[in-house]
Amino acid sequence: MGLYETRARVESRAAHEIITAHVADPESQQCRVCLAVVPCPSANAAANRLVELGLPVLDPVPPQRRCALRRWLAPHRRGRARPAPLLSWAWRWRLGSAVG
Repeated sequence: MGLYETRARVESRAAHEIITAHVADPESQQCRVCLAVVPCPSANAAANRLVELGLPVLDPVPPQRRCALRRWLAPHRRGRARPAPLLSWAWRWRLGSAVG
C-alpha cells in the first residue's frame, strides 16, 4: 500500500530537486547539468512553479546561534536601533544643558 501525496507536494519536491541539481559552475558561470548560461530555463521553470504553488523557492536560512542568544537574552531590543547620544548625561550636566 502506497503513501498518498498531493500533486502539489510531488511537484514541489521535483522542483526543489531541479533547482538543487542546476547550479552554476564558479569558473564558467554555466549550469553544470545543461551547460547553458545561468539561470538556465529548467531552473527558472522550476522556480516559477514553486511561486505558482505559493511555496518558498529557497530553503529558510537557520538563525545563527549568536542572534538566537541575543533574542533570548534581550527580547525587548529586537528590531529597534537606538541612536547614540552625542554627549553623555555627565557632559551635558557639566556644560549646563541638562535639566535638573
